[in-house]
Amino acid sequence: MPNSLHHGARFWTAAGSWRAWEYLDAALHGKVPHEVAWGTDRFSYLRDNPGEARLFDAFMANFPDDRHNAVAASYDFSTVGLIADIGGGNGEALRRIAAVYPHVRGILFDRMHVIAAIPAEMLAQGRITPQVGSFFDQVPPGADLYMLIRVLHDWPDDDARRILRCCRAAIPEDGRLLVVEALMPADPSLGQPTEYLIDMQMMAMFGSARERTESEFDALLADTGFDLVRVIPTASSVSILESVPC
Repeated sequence: MPNSLHHGARFWTAAGSWRAWEYLDAALHGKVPHEVAWGTDRFSYLRDNPGEARLFDAFMANFPDDRHNAVAASYDFSTVGLIADIGGGNGEALRRIAAVYPHVRGILFDRMHVIAAIPAEMLAQGRITPQVGSFFDQVPPGADLYMLIRVLHDWPDDDARRILRCCRAAIPEDGRLLVVEALMPADPSLGQPTEYLIDMQMMAMFGSARERTESEFDALLADTGFDLVRVIPTASSVSILESVPC
């Protein structure tokens, strides 16, 4: 069922994720638990294990908090013609937006093995154009709006800045960037337990990757040529950080 715990249960109990937690203490010694467990980084593992990669894609498309519908409902896309969803997985966010805004077209940008697994019927009758590439090198130029949905929390600060700089190089001066992430409270005592479990998952998978506070995202955006305009809460666990080029 869409947005049920079914997809999460299959993902969280898959070998790639679970075994990394067995080596969680490696993080205390400056190592990445996933790399200790499997001898490779997380995204290379998913590339080489397509069954688990598709579980990951399905989980991201059907997160139990219904985040994609929440984003489509919380932000006004009525003035947007072309959206570039950077690291957009199987395109579920674009499909939900396209269902609400029939004029919107999208570019779905991700790695080869992710794009190759998307059937044509999931491309909104041709309104979504898949494109292969690395957001560390360059992203498609000229879209009206760029989205990074739960992308930056996978990366440490230096890599997050590389991704944002590629977006800054591609975005028109009148364009917009939406960073969609869960925001950690500045006071840890105010956070939800699940937020800290996901923060630990980032450590287990990627080492220095982590969840961030609003001020930490603001600093990353400022460092890479963006002004944070506003933060829009949604009905899900994520917020939308709307930014524009400086």
